[in-house]
Amino acid sequence: MITLYHYSDKKIIGQLRVKHFGQNYFTRNDKNISSVKRIYFYDVKNPQEYIFNNAEYCYIVKVNKNKIYDITKDKRGFYSGNITDLLNKVKKSGYIGVKYNIEYNVISLLYDIPIYKTIKREV
Repeated sequence: MITLYHYSDKKIIGQLRVKHFGQNYFTRNDKNISSVKRIYFYDVKNPQEYIFNNAEYCYIVKVNKNKIYDITKDKRGFYSGNITDLLNKVKKSGYIGVKYNIEYNVISLLYDIPIYKTIKREV
């Protein structure tokens, strides 16, 4: 199991839901690139993306590491330059998300996920 962190200004109870993808400022542009719904996480508690420094809540989830497809290695050759195709291949192959690196690791989960713990942050 690995621990993942999701940041938000909204108070969320129970689980994080992919249906909210693209509804906020941070994911609107991502939705234009691919409409496959997803939730973004980090594998470190304090991500390098400064835009989340003032997020009021940190949501912690636990997932099976083997259920995350690591695109940095792309052992199954899923990525052909099209994000939508990649995400659909990941889903069809039984993975729940994809890991990639943009100077730090980002994990996109493709399904709703129960919240393990919520931390109210001082902002």
